[in-house]
Amino acid sequence: MKTLQKHERLLLIAAGILLLSILLMIGISPAIYAKSLPGMHNTGAIIGMSLAVLFRLALLVGYFQIIKRIRQHGDRRTGGYYVIGGLLIFFALMYTDGAVAYLNNEEIPYVSALMFTGVFLDVAAAVITFIAAFFRPKKLIKPAG
Repeated sequence: MKTLQKHERLLLIAAGILLLSILLMIGISPAIYAKSLPGMHNTGAIIGMSLAVLFRLALLVGYFQIIKRIRQHGDRRTGGYYVIGGLLIFFALMYTDGAVAYLNNEEIPYVSALMFTGVFLDVAAAVITFIAAFFRPKKLIKPAG
């Protein structure tokens, strides 16, 4: 059985953090839809939240494709790491705008805090991805024989 190297472990941790962020976004979606506008449903906010979840799911698939490529071919190109990390930071900045917008909403005060938590998780996953790009794979010594 092949052991996981440092950059693979870090990518798995970053993918787990991103998955937690996605689950957090899905969890607050009903409150945003039903309670963000008084007396009506906010379809624009739920469309934006759905797009944010879909973009992050695409990045999660990107993590798993990079890990799969590393395991199958031992091919480690860091360009994908930088793209995913950069997009995560970009989406976190966009999501920060929504979190600030819900700060003044007395109807659902917890949404802003949970959105800022999602931003923190996205930035943490991006930083871990950038750190994983700098680790070099270990040279495995083949047994003589």
